[in-house]
Amino acid sequence: MAILFHAEFIDASHEHWGWKIVWSLDAAERYLTLQRADVPTEQDIRLGMVGVYIECCGQGWSWYGHIVSFELCRDRVCAQLDSQAAKQMRDDGRIEATFELSDERFAKLRSALRRVFVGYDYYKETAA
Repeated sequence: MAILFHAEFIDASHEHWGWKIVWSLDAAERYLTLQRADVPTEQDIRLGMVGVYIECCGQGWSWYGHIVSFELCRDRVCAQLDSQAAKQMRDDGRIEATFELSDERFAKLRSALRRVFVGYDYYKETAA
């Protein structure tokens, strides 16, 4: 069964190290986070911490990679993780967060997602 929640808090920001996007119902339990470094360090590369990092509802469910698809719609994002991540989550690996954003905040979110997923063809937009 998919993890579904309505995000009351959404933030897309560029930090000193790279991009961070968060959708959260509450900071403690229901959230989805994406991160991507602008330039991975030598240590990041050595440890396999390169590319898009995804975390859902705790660091126990976090990975670099393992994303099969990620879709942005005007009122939601949907992520599908691979079978390895789904097994770890003990469900189907699908995560969906709905939200309500002004046109301006949605444009900022879309821009940040494009930067996070640059070079990855599994990212899709179906938003107008």
